[in-house]
Amino acid sequence: MIYDALVSSMNPPDGEFPFFDLNNLLGGLSGQDPWKAAADMASSIATDGKAEPNLEPVDRIAIEDLARVAELHLGSAAGILVPPSAKISAVTRSVWSRQSVDAYKPFFDRFGEALSQSVQAESQLVAEQDLSDEDPTADLTAQMMIQLFSALGPMLVSTSAGSMLGHLGQTALGQYELPIPRTSDEVLVVPTNIDASAEQWGVPRDELRLWVLFHELAAHSILSVPHVKARMDSLLIDFASAFQPNSERIANEFGSMTDLSRLPEMSEKLSNPDLILSMLRSPAHDLLIPQLDALVAAILGFVDHTVTATASPLVPSHDKIRDGFRSRWADTAPADRFIERLLGLEIDGGTLERGSQFIAGIEQRAGDAGLERLWTDDLDLPTPAEVDAPGLWLARIGFDSDGVAGPSDGLEAPDDLSGLDDL
Repeated sequence: MIYDALVSSMNPPDGEFPFFDLNNLLGGLSGQDPWKAAADMASSIATDGKAEPNLEPVDRIAIEDLARVAELHLGSAAGILVPPSAKISAVTRSVWSRQSVDAYKPFFDRFGEALSQSVQAESQLVAEQDLSDEDPTADLTAQMMIQLFSALGPMLVSTSAGSMLGHLGQTALGQYELPIPRTSDEVLVVPTNIDASAEQWGVPRDELRLWVLFHELAAHSILSVPHVKARMDSLLIDFASAFQPNSERIANEFGSMTDLSRLPEMSEKLSNPDLILSMLRSPAHDLLIPQLDALVAAILGFVDHTVTATASPLVPSHDKIRDGFRSRWADTAPADRFIERLLGLEIDGGTLERGSQFIAGIEQRAGDAGLERLWTDDLDLPTPAEVDAPGLWLARIGFDSDGVAGPSDGLEAPDDLSGLDDL
């Protein structure tokens, strides 16, 4: 099958990750359902192309029992409300990867649409330019590359998504490896990967299973809050929509590649994810990244605080597990890091520390009452500046220096505003 060849080319050793393989994309991919191919690719990469056994019923039952324990204890956590419809589902790597392709599809689709629209505009602009410039072949090459992006855009986006999510599925413990909202109340965990990590970190399997369930349910409860989900979705969609090809950068990179003997060179350049992103980034991204970084830091900091408060009494290995989990952000493979960058997420140790300090600042000044206000209203979500200075956030939402909620200026709005017209 076609995706087998793509899997081979997009699952290289040592965590290297090509954006896409030009030879395979030119080798007869048109006419295929791109997202079916992406799901097939993700599944095959996640399982290393091998048959994956079904989960043992005893493991499913154990996960369900532990989930009830986690949900019970999270019920007393400040600012957490696990949706009644939330359901933990223990799944294989293959199932996790396929369902993640569906969950991430709206963002990748928007990226593809933005790319196509920009490509058409750039193509028209290049076509209208005077080809009597000093190097007319450079203009022709730029136009050719822009048209190539347009023709291969949908398959480029879908195969890249399938490859990246397949790589992520090899190690994902749950569905919130990245803080991306999902439309379903089904919360996926991957016992195969959890058990492998437990052995790697030297912690009891059941302790790590319970810890992951605390983490996934806490993250789900925040990312399921309608206005939080809407804000996160909006930022991700806006980020995806901001991609557009830079014809000047394309011309500089590919020059006058009219000689077909240079096709391997072109293919090598197109397989470089950093180069591809540099040719597609726009100034709008610089405005969106601070907003995304701040919201992600606040969410991750809150989830970490909640898991520590609720899971540590039940999980003796909590500190060791927490360190192992946090180290995953620092040791992210290139393929996983690339999907973060494509979505506008730059999660590292600094992000986690920023979020932890923000939550700690709120708790020190306002206690649980402050934490409970964090996700109650869209207008209360912190700005980038407030994430770095939690006192500013508390002042804006009306907490005084003693942590008591109230109007920040001491004034109250009258019940009847009709008399304002006479002022």
